[in-house]
Formats: sequence, C-alpha cells, structure tokens
Amino acid sequence: MAIYGSKLYIVVNVSSQIEVIDRASGLSLKRIPVLNENGSSRQPRYIAFHKDKAYVCSFDGTVARIDTTSLEIEEYATVGRNPDGICVQGDKLYVSNSGGLDWDGIGVDNTVSVVSTEPFKEIKKIQVGYNPGRIRADNYGHVYVATRGKDISAGDYNFVQIDTRADEVKQIYDEKVMNFAINDQLAYLYNFNYTTQDSQIKVFNLQTGTTLREDFITDETEINTPYGIHVNPYSGNIYITDAYNYLVRGDVLCFNPQGKLIYRLTNIGQNPNTVVFSDKDTQSGNDDPDTPQAAAFANKVLEYRPAPTQFMNTTATAYKEGFTYQQVLEYATELLSDRNVCLLSLGAFGGYITVGFDHTVPNISGEYDFKIYGNAAYDIYGTNEDKPGGSAEPGIVLVSKDTNGNGLPDDEWYELAGSEYNSPSTIRNYEITYYRPELPGDNVQWTDNQGGQGEIKRNDFNTQDSYYPQWIEEDRITFSGNRLADNAVNEPRPDMPEHWVGYCYAWGYADNHPNDTEYSKFKIDWAVDKNGNPVHLDGIDFVKIYTAVNQDCGWTGEISTEIQAVEDLHYNK
Repeated sequence: MAIYGSKLYIVVNVSSQIEVIDRASGLSLKRIPVLNENGSSRQPRYIAFHKDKAYVCSFDGTVARIDTTSLEIEEYATVGRNPDGICVQGDKLYVSNSGGLDWDGIGVDNTVSVVSTEPFKEIKKIQVGYNPGRIRADNYGHVYVATRGKDISAGDYNFVQIDTRADEVKQIYDEKVMNFAINDQLAYLYNFNYTTQDSQIKVFNLQTGTTLREDFITDETEINTPYGIHVNPYSGNIYITDAYNYLVRGDVLCFNPQGKLIYRLTNIGQNPNTVVFSDKDTQSGNDDPDTPQAAAFANKVLEYRPAPTQFMNTTATAYKEGFTYQQVLEYATELLSDRNVCLLSLGAFGGYITVGFDHTVPNISGEYDFKIYGNAAYDIYGTNEDKPGGSAEPGIVLVSKDTNGNGLPDDEWYELAGSEYNSPSTIRNYEITYYRPELPGDNVQWTDNQGGQGEIKRNDFNTQDSYYPQWIEEDRITFSGNRLADNAVNEPRPDMPEHWVGYCYAWGYADNHPNDTEYSKFKIDWAVDKNGNPVHLDGIDFVKIYTAVNQDCGWTGEISTEIQAVEDLHYNK
C-alpha cells in the first residue's frame, strides 16, 4: 500500500488486483487486474513510484509499469524469481528476487535485479545473499536489502548495502534483520526468532555501519510479533505493527524517536503490515486536494551552489556523472517537486540554494508565513544540557520579493534575523574559500578571512573521487555570509567514544528543529536589511538558505544544512 499524488494504491496479492482509491474521499477509482495472458494470477507483491509511473513487482517474476494518470498497465519487465520487494534510487528500480516459493524445491534466489526505467528492462543482477526480501533506498545513493537465508526459520539473516553507482554490494552487515525502515542516516531493524518466539528492534547507524541502540523501545512496552515497521517522514515517529499469533486482530503502536510509546491502536485488523503517511487531511466532497497541495510549495531551484561535502557529486547534490550546472539545476528542481524523496545538501559553510514560488507568499503580520522542511531530529538519547539537540545543522534564511517582475532572484535580499542574529558569537561578513584537491581521494582544503584554515575531511562511508563539485570549472570557490557559532558537541556514551549532538538554536534557522515543530516555521516580519534594520515586506517570491556553521564533527563529517521543501503556509487560506 502506498500514496502517490491524490491516490492510494493497494496491492492485493491473491486476487491479483491493484485497488486505486481517491485518498480524499476513500472511494475506489479503479481496480487494475495484474494477470497473465491466460488469465492466471501474477500475484503482485509491492509497489514503488517514479515520474508519474507506478511499478509493481509480482511473484511470477515480472515488474508491471502503470501510468498513474490513465491507470493502465503499459508493459512488463522480466526480473528474477518471486520478487518480494521493490524500491527506486535515481532512475533505476531495485527488485529483490526471493525465490521463496521454491525454498523446498530448487532453492531460493539470491539476487537483486536492477531495472532501468527508460528503456524499461532489467540491466543487471546483483548477488546479495539467499532469499532477499525487504528492500529500501536511502537519501545518499544506497539501497539496503534484508536477506533471510535458505531456510527462513533458521535465522541466517544479513543486512546488505548496495552502491547504486556501481550497482555492486558495498557492505554485508551481520545483522539479524527481517524488516526495517530508514529515516535519513538511521535504520530501525527488527528481527523475530521463530525458535524462541522472541523479537528485537534495534537502531542502526547507516553512516558508520554500527548499532546505536540494541533495544529501540526504552519504556518496557512489549511487542509480541512485529510485522511491519515504518517511519513517519513528517514527524520522525516510528510505527510498528503487532500481529500477535497471526490469527487475531493486531495493533499499531506509535513511538517517538527516543523509543517511548505515544499511543497504540488496538484490534485494527488481522496481520497489519503497512502504514502510509500524508500531511493532508482526508475530506468529503469532490474537492481536488492535489492542486493546492502541490502549488503551496516552492517549485523551482534558481540557484544551487553547495559547498564541498561528503555528499558531493551524488543525488544528494542533484548530480549525475557528466552533469553541467544547468542539468544540476534541472535535477534539483525535479527532486524539489517531491519532498518525500528530496534531500538536497548545501554542503559546508556558505553552500546555498535559492528557490522560487509560482506565486507571492503574503506576509500576514504576527503569523508564520512559510515552512522549511529539513532532516533535523532530536537525539534518541536526549542531551547532556537542558536544551534540545540532535542532528541540527542550522542554515540562515533570506527572503526577496520580485520587485522588478522579471522572475529572477536579482532584487534585494533580506536576512531573517533568527535568535542568534545579535549574538556576540556570530561572525559578520565571514568569508571562506575552498580549493579543488589535486588528486582524487584528497581532502578539500579551505582558508577564511579570519586567518583560519582547515579541511573537509574524507570518510570511509562516502568514497566518491572528490568532495569538490565536479560540474564547476573553477579550482577555488568562495562563499560569504554570517557565521553562527559551532553548535555540535561530542557527548560520549558507553561504547560510543564519539557521539556528536548538534544543539538547536532557539528559532529562525533552517534544518535546526524537526519538521513537526513550530521552529521549522518562519515569519517574513523577521526580515532585516544589510544594516540590521527591520523592514516590512508585504510578500516574498524567493527564499535563499545557506549553511551557517563551519564545524567538523569527527566521523559524522561537516555540518551541512539539508533541505527537503519550502511551503507557503497561507496558500488557499
């Protein structure tokens, strides 16, 4: 089951149907039969979406491509035996071929099929381990798959990382995983032991390949038989379904990232396995929620100049091999259109993005006017200081109105004066220059106008040739702005000598607090001119965001603001 646009898609395995439902009204729009030429069932399993197409893998060894407008099957691609999972990374599909129906015959499969979307065909098989099942993509160019061994009851499971640039296995982790969910750099892994009937849910750091917490649940809440696990992309809360003995109606439990139960929905149905999320209420009537939902968001990237970063020259910086700057802008705009998959890194200090709306965002005095979605989260352990912290990577926000009416961000810019604007620790007119490394694999050097120097250091988790942007010709790039004080502190924990906590500034910065908090919202009333004087703008057309901290945080790397979307909070109100 999945949401795409205004529709909810439900994959019905035995009946071999895709039920398409209007998300707002709950009414069925169409049933799409997924059948062989002779009318027999293909047994569809899972669904994924890419560029207005739905892709459904079926146990008969095929993937169907469905047009999401006409709701017609366009064609099929042949993959491996009994596919039991599908995800999208870049412009490719990754299909886990379980071979599970053959476990007591010729044996299970051990491959993931790589399928190009254009042309629509399998282009490679990757050997990942026996009986691959759940498969998911992260925001950094990787795909992860759980392998369940030749005999699923024996517990011979592994957690496998695929590098989608080379389409090869990058790492096999000895983790007992049946199912998992990903939230940025964290994975929530669950396992069920068929012999002891015990279950375990742990928190795993995808960046380091290490376990952060052996037991995710911290308040002694008990789960009998975990059956599904999902992360709410809007709040960061984790939803786990409990199937009990598979014969009675199960529950859905919602936990906060710290592992404490928020609420439980009981007796919702037999074997609950999937939870989907929307940030829009359902409604009755025939109103189309799609247009206001999409049009409320900034829909074009007008400038994108990320500073050097460990995520440079990947999809996290809108880059593919050989791209020009114009192609980077176009790809960034494409990514911005879907905040569920978009995560654009601004890189180290000064890296910036400028986005535009197709309408003017009004300034309603005293109210929040727009919201910036990032990937900040509060630390799962809490903090040592009496204030919130976690993965905050603050970015300074500027706004501009299209006064000359040319549709370009070439009018005056005004900074939104956040909580640290008048702090004595904020450095005004800070300037930093980064230098292209002489050799592949070298660190990126930098100098600043305060007499400082340093490096954007490479790590073992992001192994591309360079952390310097490949699409620019200059051998040095300079950024300037106001620099906020370092906000990250190493707070070691048992078995974790480096546990970096990015403390949140009070208000007024992007990627500083989680998206479900008030502090991800902004007021145009905060605007000041270049001399720090308050200005009144009746509306804005452009928003610019830049990374405002210059700090290296050990193994986690540089502070780097990340952006998912920018929303007009007054649209259609």
